[in-house]
Amino acid sequence: MTIPPPDLVSWAHEEIGAIQLATPLSTSNSRVWRAATSSGDWVLKHLSDLSSTPEVESFVLAELRDRPDVRPIKAFRSCADGSTYLIAEYAHGRTLDECLATAKPAAAGGWASQLNDLIDAVSRIPVTGYGKVRLGPDGLCAEHDSWPGFLEDYLEGQRVKAPRLAELRYDRLHRALVAARAELAAAAPLPRLVLADVNLRNFVVGTSGLVCCNIPVLWAGDPAASRGEALLHWAGTAGEPVLTSASGLLHFYAAFHAYVILAYVERFSPEPLDRATPWGSDTPLLQLLDRHLLGAEGA
Repeated sequence: MTIPPPDLVSWAHEEIGAIQLATPLSTSNSRVWRAATSSGDWVLKHLSDLSSTPEVESFVLAELRDRPDVRPIKAFRSCADGSTYLIAEYAHGRTLDECLATAKPAAAGGWASQLNDLIDAVSRIPVTGYGKVRLGPDGLCAEHDSWPGFLEDYLEGQRVKAPRLAELRYDRLHRALVAARAELAAAAPLPRLVLADVNLRNFVVGTSGLVCCNIPVLWAGDPAASRGEALLHWAGTAGEPVLTSASGLLHFYAAFHAYVILAYVERFSPEPLDRATPWGSDTPLLQLLDRHLLGAEGA
């Protein structure tokens, strides 16, 4: 992995002081470094994924600033190519994908309870409209008129972007969405803020438990969608039943998010679709998609 770009280092120097050591952490879809300075440890990010919304993330983390399980963004800056530089507090510990599979049931259940609480806290932050959230003059907002309408448009976008996956599963998932339209609308009579990416690498396990260190995408709709997605990442662990809420839409949300992740795999990963798994898991995403799609069809 390369060292941080010189202009990122220069800007970071202004914000947090001279960087004594920059250690690479990730290159999954953005480049991330741990930066040691005299003021402490920080995270430097070069966000090249244009689906990330750092201005929304910064706003939401500021709303959650009194919580010990989040790490706020100190500063971010847009680059000429549309990417973003970002500086955030460093969260000490291991990422959740490194330790969930081998965790004791009590620990996994406790972390899942913490995630449930965070999902609820995020859902209480005001937002208007449905769909992908942006920061407007009056706060958080989205552009769609309905939750099922947004999901249908989003799924269509994934169909176009990932044609091989579409041949395998689009028609069946779309039929499930159409069948669930009324229930989806009833689940979100008013929009609420939704964590739209709860993969295990967005969380660190520290001395006080689970810490959220990344909120790359937020939607406005039904917060149960976060728990549906979480079922993919927590499958087979003691946290899975903790995240299973009373919503009858969990299976649909899990299948929907499995499709979205697989569309990303088709576009950006050399891994075959039938071998792709969530981070920290050995269960294929296609298998999880089919399992939850069957549950949605039988609901």
